[in-house]
Amino acid sequence: MFVIMGASGQVGGAAVAALKRHGKALRAVSRDPARLAGLGVEAVRADAGDTADLTNALRGAEAAFVMLVPPPQASDVLAEARELARSVAAAVRAAAVPHVVALSSVGAHLAEGNGIVQALHDFEVALAGVAPSLVFLRPGDFLENWGAMLPVAQTARVLPSVKVPLDLRGEAVSALDVGRAAAELLCDVQTGTRVVNLAGPTQYSAIDAAEILSRLLGGTVTAVPSPRAETMAGFAAAGLGADYARHLADLYEAINAGRLDFPAGSGELRRGTTTLEVVLRRLLGMG
Repeated sequence: MFVIMGASGQVGGAAVAALKRHGKALRAVSRDPARLAGLGVEAVRADAGDTADLTNALRGAEAAFVMLVPPPQASDVLAEARELARSVAAAVRAAAVPHVVALSSVGAHLAEGNGIVQALHDFEVALAGVAPSLVFLRPGDFLENWGAMLPVAQTARVLPSVKVPLDLRGEAVSALDVGRAAAELLCDVQTGTRVVNLAGPTQYSAIDAAEILSRLLGGTVTAVPSPRAETMAGFAAAGLGADYARHLADLYEAINAGRLDFPAGSGELRRGTTTLEVVLRRLLGMG
């Protein structure tokens, strides 16, 4: 039995789909099991902050995919995320899961100066030693994050970017490739702790994204920088709390400063196959 946290999301959903194709018995975990209807797997309710429920959900697992979502409305996001991390770690230990794949992020090797990713650094610290076989999966920025800017690109023909300079290329990967990589790693048990860095097939810049959108939308789309104040206002409009928005803005400043690259000699580097054009086509409903 494989247990998947976050199965109703893009990453967890892709992991479930990949494991189903390999005939694995699955238990999907969500705060709202109704969202798991139609997956065709066992569905249970559990929350990262409820150690007892999560322990029960993990009990009997031969492998588990675990993740942590920093609470977007918390007044102190990092403090509350640390509590969630300790809860997940305690549940894994109590359930005696022998093999664990944990979703982390590029930049999680840094204890500070990495914005909201500090929550995932703390997650890795909490999970240290929880299972005989442990993998920290550290993807780059998600290509799907461009989706938030698509309405503006379609109506105003501009693509606001928090990544500057606009020609700055960085590692990014599709959430679907992350889920597929998680599935592969769940089937690959090796004693000890591993770090697997995951990037896309190539690096992309805001200008690259605008050029792809220009082709897809049939007209010029221009990348433009998004100042911090404008970015923070956008985060607030999206429903994020002030503390989360601040840490998220700090993350992009760290990316722009080059602090969130995959460090040399830190783990294995894999690359997904899904291109930015494929992601944008899917987000635009073009297949």
